Amino acid sequence: MNEFNFEKIVAKNVRDYIEAVGKSHKWVYERSGIPKATFYNLLKGEGDINKNIPKLNKLFRIDDPFYFYNENIQLPRTLDEIESDSIEVYAAASFAGSDSKEFKESMQILEDVINMIHILKTAKEIG
Repeated sequence: MNEFNFEKIVAKNVRDYIEAVGKSHKWVYERSGIPKATFYNLLKGEGDINKNIPKLNKLFRIDDPFYFYNENIQLPRTLDEIESDSIEVYAAASFAGSDSKEFKESMQILEDVINMIHILKTAKEIG
């Protein structure tokens, strides 16, 4: 008979979540206030998981205190998934006019701005 092991579920969910949001383990344990060894134990499903999950919830602004305890967790989209979507696809889906030169130029400017934001965000995380 398989025994329900919530620690392993939580550990897997935390690992998957961190990967989905594109953060390093070091980034997470430093900003959450979880000691390094404790954090790595949590990722293995060991230690006092219940004590540290609230710290992760606070760091990632997760309102549901049981979010990481769900067997079928709904993960955020990964940065790769988000970046693979073109802003033009979203704009074109809601655009009811003609595909004018001005529209194309506006979409290019918007995409350039979004790319600059991604670059600045990455530079901030590195620095």
